[in-house]
Amino acid sequence: MSQFGLRNVVFFLIESALIIGGGLLVTASYVHWFPESGYSLQLFVAHIFLFAVCYHFSLFYFDLYDIRTRIAFVEYGLRLIQATGLLCLFMAFFSYVSPANIFPSPLIYAVLLAAFLLVFAWRIFFDWLSRHERFTEPIIIVGNSPMAGEICASIARRQNTGFHVVGVIGEQPSRNSERHVPEHLLVGSDVDICHLAAANRVNRIVVSLRQRRGVFPADELLQCKMTGMTIVEDIDFYEQLEGKILIDNLRTSWLIFTQGFKKPQRTRMLKRVIGMILATIGLLISAPVLVLVACAVKLDSRGPVFFIQERLGENEKPFSLIKFRSMRTDAEKDGPVWAREDDDRVTRVGRFLRKTRLDELPQLINIFKGDMSFVGPRPERKFFIDQLKDEIPYYTQRFTVKPGVTGWAQIRYPYGASVEDAREKLQYELYYIKHLSSMLDLLIVLETIKVVLFGRGGR
Repeated sequence: MSQFGLRNVVFFLIESALIIGGGLLVTASYVHWFPESGYSLQLFVAHIFLFAVCYHFSLFYFDLYDIRTRIAFVEYGLRLIQATGLLCLFMAFFSYVSPANIFPSPLIYAVLLAAFLLVFAWRIFFDWLSRHERFTEPIIIVGNSPMAGEICASIARRQNTGFHVVGVIGEQPSRNSERHVPEHLLVGSDVDICHLAAANRVNRIVVSLRQRRGVFPADELLQCKMTGMTIVEDIDFYEQLEGKILIDNLRTSWLIFTQGFKKPQRTRMLKRVIGMILATIGLLISAPVLVLVACAVKLDSRGPVFFIQERLGENEKPFSLIKFRSMRTDAEKDGPVWAREDDDRVTRVGRFLRKTRLDELPQLINIFKGDMSFVGPRPERKFFIDQLKDEIPYYTQRFTVKPGVTGWAQIRYPYGASVEDAREKLQYELYYIKHLSSMLDLLIVLETIKVVLFGRGGR
């Protein structure tokens, strides 16, 4: 597990302990002061479990577990109140359908208040802790390159990454040359790396040299390695920071030798079985919705209900993608074009369908047939693929897995509508392919549900 994953797990466990501990303290006080209530601590375990699960669920769906991104205090407080409000709705629902599994009134209100105050206080403390240099890991970057600048910018922007840059070892840029890293971080090129690392208690050195021949400080880095320091390449470090693989200046040798990009038969079989099961369940549950949407599409504009178009799947094998029609039938009378913001070709019903992603429900049929998976790169048309292959390096690598209804790129980046968008999304798709796993798929599905519920990202 990476440091970033461990950081999230520890954060989650501490918050869980606070919710459970606060609930236990309140419950014990309630039992002590109101023995006539008849409430037993034996009931506490089942009650606090449901309470904690619902609270974590609410916090997750209001983006309050994205601990790397720091948001304004007012917005943060508003989101926490909204999450607590959603928790209240959950508790009201369970009090109606299963009252034996939630805290009785008025204990539930005291537990709710205690949990809210503890979570709020813990998150304020964590925000301060994560920005204080004493509690973040110092790193040194060797090389004043564009990638070094990206890493410095990412750490400065996200703030809660758990890292701070002690210094960047590299030449000062000339007056007319482009600056990549903040000037105050540059410490020159004649610095003793091991001495600088020891003086600042650095255990991680990031190597970010554009040209290594003749300038790579092999002896110094080897000495640092032998003292127990971790030496990582800039692309690996940035990948963990941002959840994507930068393809600018990416070396083919890195793709060949890096860990990951494994596709065990067991994982592929599991994805297929789970996909068929979920597609079947999804089609059965959404059948009434499918009928209503079909009627709405037919009544809104002239033309077929379904939009069937050839896309390229795994190994660039063509298949027929099925969606609800969301555009006019003459949308591409002048040839294929990228979708646009506020596209005037989209129908009234189509705009709603795209915003809620309901237009993609028929793709469950594609999953059942085996053309697609639930999670994977977005399926694209051959017309655009031929263009993107010429303009974006490593674009063909995205076809080593089945396309998906949703994916890492879809939840991390808005709807693609240009070559630059496709380039950016490819970087997320390569990350997904490298780290292919059932757990990552589960995370993407949960995030997708959040996107659908709040109507983000549609075009």
